[in-house]
Amino acid sequence: MGSRAAGPADLRRIGVFLERTLTEGDGIVASALPITLAANAASSWLRYLPSVLGLGGRLRVYLEEQQGSVRSVAIVCVGRRPEWVVLTLAAHSGPGGADSAFGLLADLTAEAVRHGMHRVFAAAPDRPGAHAAFFQAGFYSYTRESWLVAPRTTPPDPATRSVAREARSRDAHDLFRFYVATTPHAVQRAEQLNVEDFDLGGRAGAYDPPHLVGGDPLGLRRVAVLIDGGEGALRTLALSYEGRGRHSHVLKVRSATGSVDAARDLARSAVRTLVPGRSILSPVRSYEEHVARALLSDGFRDAGTTMLFVKELAIRIEEPALAPAAVR
Repeated sequence: MGSRAAGPADLRRIGVFLERTLTEGDGIVASALPITLAANAASSWLRYLPSVLGLGGRLRVYLEEQQGSVRSVAIVCVGRRPEWVVLTLAAHSGPGGADSAFGLLADLTAEAVRHGMHRVFAAAPDRPGAHAAFFQAGFYSYTRESWLVAPRTTPPDPATRSVAREARSRDAHDLFRFYVATTPHAVQRAEQLNVEDFDLGGRAGAYDPPHLVGGDPLGLRRVAVLIDGGEGALRTLALSYEGRGRHSHVLKVRSATGSVDAARDLARSAVRTLVPGRSILSPVRSYEEHVARALLSDGFRDAGTTMLFVKELAIRIEEPALAPAAVR
């Protein structure tokens, strides 16, 4: 039959299919969380009901089937910006599963174009053969991201009193400059963030996965955005998110100084904004090695690595260059 949007009659089949593939792991082509954590964070299939009933919401559900048998399923989230994020792409682990995943991925990107989207993001397990469907469908990888996890414990207080404060809407320009200073150009090109995306009083799209932080955006509630440094010279940034349902809390730390101690202190301050009793996840990208060292020294452990992909659906038009004009 091919790929299509899921309907109400598909819900139970989709739920069974996702539960099996998330548990086994072999059929997961893309996941917003590492495979070892995704199954525990998954919610009931009833979560997808509003989408398949046409009641709106931020989720979209697609499937590919053959002779009445589901071969692949994609769960997509619509962000605040003109982009879709593939939360889960699961395929049948037997023959034809990889081809089914590629076909479904190609079809959902075509659907994103019809909805006026500019980009589609996804995170794939960093293992041999897991990325073929994305490369075939025109995606490219822009960085790797490791996930660190801490048990239900609170790290010790910082050795010195933190001078971090809550970010405000007026800090948007400084936060954007901090992002530019701490982010490789290839990642900036993929994410296409601007000053408005850092405005906590506006769209604030930079604070949604998969940009400054990873995870399932529908399973998270932003609690705090902490910054350290004066105006025009931010040194560290920490984001804390409360997990909903079975999703863990999420912590994100970035530092412009490369200081392990500064990253550790701000991470501890951010952890104290979260309700105890739930594990904490922290995504750390390949260019944030000092942050990884800070978290590992505070009891976090490695939970897996993913490769971040994007497909650009809109043609970028470069701004015309301005040349000096002779004025008489």
